[in-house]
Amino acid sequence: MGRYILALLEAFRRMPELEVRPYARRPPAILGSQLLTPLAARHDRASLFHGPANALPLIRPGLPGVVTVHDLAIYEHPEWFPRGQWFATRVVVPHSIRHAQALICPSAATRAAIGRLFGVPAGRCHVIPHGVERAFGEPIEARTREQIRTKYQLPARYLLQVGTVQPRKNYETSLRALTKMPPASRLPLVAVGNFGWGYEPVTRLIADLQLKDWVRFVGYVGLEDLPALYQLAEVAIFPSLDEGFGIPVLEAFAAGTPLVASNAGAIPEVAGDAALLCDPLDAQALADNIQRLRDDPDLRGRLVAAGRSRAAMATWDASARAHGAVYESVARR
Repeated sequence: MGRYILALLEAFRRMPELEVRPYARRPPAILGSQLLTPLAARHDRASLFHGPANALPLIRPGLPGVVTVHDLAIYEHPEWFPRGQWFATRVVVPHSIRHAQALICPSAATRAAIGRLFGVPAGRCHVIPHGVERAFGEPIEARTREQIRTKYQLPARYLLQVGTVQPRKNYETSLRALTKMPPASRLPLVAVGNFGWGYEPVTRLIADLQLKDWVRFVGYVGLEDLPALYQLAEVAIFPSLDEGFGIPVLEAFAAGTPLVASNAGAIPEVAGDAALLCDPLDAQALADNIQRLRDDPDLRGRLVAAGRSRAAMATWDASARAHGAVYESVARR
């Protein structure tokens, strides 16, 4: 969500016709976000209030609201998330969805979930896909590539998976897929992302499957280095159990890295025909798709070209303009 917010704010700066004022969180936690922030926006004569992270303030004195709902996986798979979020999931998010003048979601899959779980008509939900930064598609100099390879101690050839190490990102299927590959042709896995809630089964499985020498966790990688990690990878994998969008799909496409992903959530919608997809729990299918991309240069080339084409259409400027149109429609009511 942070990436979405920062990218939109940057794009909004290139739209002089639109004035957007971000508000930092105000203490105390609940009173600040639910009352003090909307009061400040009202004092500043805002035309509307946009909650970009699944929630609007419960109290919005005279301010129409727009809320971005990224995904609702926590309602259908609470086991993927830490406990203690009842106020958000039972009070704030439902109230925001039901009382917002307009909803924005990044995919038709999320729009369908909103309708399924909250009975909201599709017409109230505006599907606005995310963008991807141009840096992912810019050629990286050989010297920089070697600096990145040294900095992160990258193998000569590797698989890349980007995402916080947590249940939904499904690193366990990735690990099992490694064991389906003969050691002589197996590629090591480089995992980009911090260890999040519920990561322990992943580290246990590495030990159980004796994969300690085949997995490298490099932690969080910022946008200044991440494009190079994609471009240096032989294949990117994204076997997530569910996604409201799946920005790593666009990142791989923009970088020209062939992608194997799951067919869950919004991933097929984002990937189109530019990636090989399979059931997120089918480790053998994941391994087979990786091998297909390694063995078939024609297939690899077609998917890379298709991915670049899809990424070229996904810009944050286009997303920002679509947001601006929603703001205007709400403000005119």
